[in-house]
Amino acid sequence: MRMGNKLYYKRLVGGSLVILGMFFLWFLAKSPSLMDAVTAVLLAVTLGISIGAAAIPGVLACIVASSCLMGYGLVVRRRYALSLFWGGFALFILAGMMGIGIHSY
Repeated sequence: MRMGNKLYYKRLVGGSLVILGMFFLWFLAKSPSLMDAVTAVLLAVTLGISIGAAAIPGVLACIVASSCLMGYGLVVRRRYALSLFWGGFALFILAGMMGIGIHSY
C-alpha cells in the first residue's frame, strides 16, 4: 500500500529522530555532561564511520548494508519500507559506534 509523499516523509523523519534521540539518551546516560553526549553522537556518525570502514571489513559491510536499506526505504515509499529505512539508520549509527570502539583500542 503506497502512502502519500507528505505522510511518508513525515513518518520517515519522525522515526529517524526518535532513533537518534534514543542513541543520544544512551550517550547522555554514559557521559557526564550534555556537550559530551552531543560530541559522542557526532563522533560516532563521522569519525567512527571513517575509522571503522578503513580498519575492519565488517564495519564496511554494515555501512554498505545500511546504505542499501536506507536507499530502498527512500525509493520504494511503501509502509514496510519505513521499518527497513529505520533499521538501516540504526545499523549506520551502530557501525559508527563500532568504529569508535576500534579507535579506543
